Amino acid sequence: MNMNPLPENSWSTPQRQAKAGLLIILFKAAVTIIKTVWPLLVLLLVKENKKGMDHYEIAVIALPAIILVSSLVNYYYFRFFIANEELIIRKGFISKKTITIPLQKIQTVHIEQNLLHQLANVAKVKIDTAGSEKTEAVIDAIEVRKAEQLKEFLLREKQVTTAEETASRLPARDTPVMHLSFGDLLKLGLSANHIQAFFIVLAFSITQLQNLGEIFGDRVYKAVRDSSSTVGVSVTSVSLVVAFVLFISVLVSMMRILLNYFDFQLTETSQGYKVKAGLINTRQNLIPFSKIQYISWEANWIRRKIGLYNMEFHQVMSDDQNNKKQRVKVPLTQLGYIDKLLAHYHALVQPLAAADYGIHTAYTARRTLLIGVIPVAILLTVLLLIKWNPWLLLITLWIPVIALHAFVFRRNFRLYVAPDALQVNSGIWGRKTQIVRWYKTQQVFLEQSIYQRRKELATIYLYTAGGKITIPYIPLKLAQQIQDYALYEVERTEQAWM
Repeated sequence: MNMNPLPENSWSTPQRQAKAGLLIILFKAAVTIIKTVWPLLVLLLVKENKKGMDHYEIAVIALPAIILVSSLVNYYYFRFFIANEELIIRKGFISKKTITIPLQKIQTVHIEQNLLHQLANVAKVKIDTAGSEKTEAVIDAIEVRKAEQLKEFLLREKQVTTAEETASRLPARDTPVMHLSFGDLLKLGLSANHIQAFFIVLAFSITQLQNLGEIFGDRVYKAVRDSSSTVGVSVTSVSLVVAFVLFISVLVSMMRILLNYFDFQLTETSQGYKVKAGLINTRQNLIPFSKIQYISWEANWIRRKIGLYNMEFHQVMSDDQNNKKQRVKVPLTQLGYIDKLLAHYHALVQPLAAADYGIHTAYTARRTLLIGVIPVAILLTVLLLIKWNPWLLLITLWIPVIALHAFVFRRNFRLYVAPDALQVNSGIWGRKTQIVRWYKTQQVFLEQSIYQRRKELATIYLYTAGGKITIPYIPLKLAQQIQDYALYEVERTEQAWM
């Protein structure tokens, strides 16, 4: 459904958030009040009764009032507008704050809706720029239609500055690429990483048991011990427990998939890929073609068998590599989607590669020694000095596990090199593929341990603005060639890396 855009000069007038946004502001204030006041309420419940009001009671009354008044004042004095090619946001009464963002610096504009936003028919607009670890600006509540129009206006400059060769390949209008059905969500949930969900459930259970112990004392542990003695440990009871935990883990995985990817839609626009998804919190993310630094996709053993993959677009982000703000994951239900989504970046390198390489056989032995043998030897020595127990020898099982992991990783690793891009295939029980164009490289770091220097081996790291790609234990001569060629391509190419 096409929307009639607002006149451009309408954005030059300072505007407030939607009136329905007051509900969002009050809800946020209520959450803040609960987070702030609940420790004081607990203290009031456990303290001895005293006549008159003490400072705890005064704080319980005063803090919510201050938070509520502050939220209402911030809502009333919040203004946003566009002037002189800049987005300006002003807020605050006593402590005034002005945020100014040049339109050319805006990287992405996200639209999000939680359940309350949907009920109020408003949306949250989040604006990001390159090189910032946090979101630059947030407008908590504006009308959905106006949010779409503001997003289109803010990103219009990016569309104008797109390279000509890229623009010639872009579609004239939005083109739907993929949509997840309920059957797709079911397959994603059943094939998810249930080990991760298992530990989440386990950690939650332990936390709740500790909380009960703090409240009721040793009675909880005594009840658990007595019930365990009564039931006994048998194959049947252990099997029932494992089956129950597995069921809960699958259920948790299904809920996570449903919450994150319900009504998932990916659309190709003139500016990039637009992603919309979410059950309770609806998110709209834009993946600008020019901002993509490298692309990766992976699948565990089960998903590979049924043709499911998880693709990740690594965009420009801050220096904090743990920041995942600029990483967008797309679940793929067909292998053919990979070629479609690579079309605006680079095709698969493997069929076009001028050469392909593996990693040295020494990787397995060194990995086993450094991660397996040495840590186990140190841990066993410390534990045996404290107290001998035959069960401690089970720790040595860690060594063959690491050896097997290292062997499988080395066997599956392949590096494919082409004139304008490289591809890395890796994985242990699953598979992961990474593709990066040479000119997207920001830095190339070559590392050698003492052992690697003796064997003329090296590990090389290709740093992009979206993260790094690691190529371990390759011949030193090859590593130097990759380093020199990457730096040469960065200097030679006239294409902008973002």
